Amino acid sequence: MDKIQHKKVDVGGLNLHVAELGSGPAVLLLHGFPEIWYSWRYQMIALAEAGFHAITPDFRGYGLSDQPSEPEKATYHDVVEDMAGLLDALSIQKAFVVGKDFGAAIAYYFDLCHSHRVKGIVTLGIPLHKTM
Repeated sequence: MDKIQHKKVDVGGLNLHVAELGSGPAVLLLHGFPEIWYSWRYQMIALAEAGFHAITPDFRGYGLSDQPSEPEKATYHDVVEDMAGLLDALSIQKAFVVGKDFGAAIAYYFDLCHSHRVKGIVTLGIPLHKTM
């Protein structure tokens, strides 16, 4: 785990904490509530060893990421756009998106809003809702 790289990435005026490991096709790992990037640490190692670039951000207001100035006004769409901005900042055109729990809903919405950027989607711990 000491090989996992950490950095701050400016996304729409907020600095998101991002953990990365590996190289190759990008896999965006989205954590659940009330978790942070750390919940994906073992999967990051396995993905990197399999030839993938694991990218695991802390969502806005979580972990080491900045909190928005008015958190009560934050929406799912804001978090989805943070993830698109993160991929832009990392110069990644397309990624596999994996989400669990709260992150699964973000993964679904990301695919709905940015399907051209999604190579594949995996969700854990949440069913697909009829409203999605």
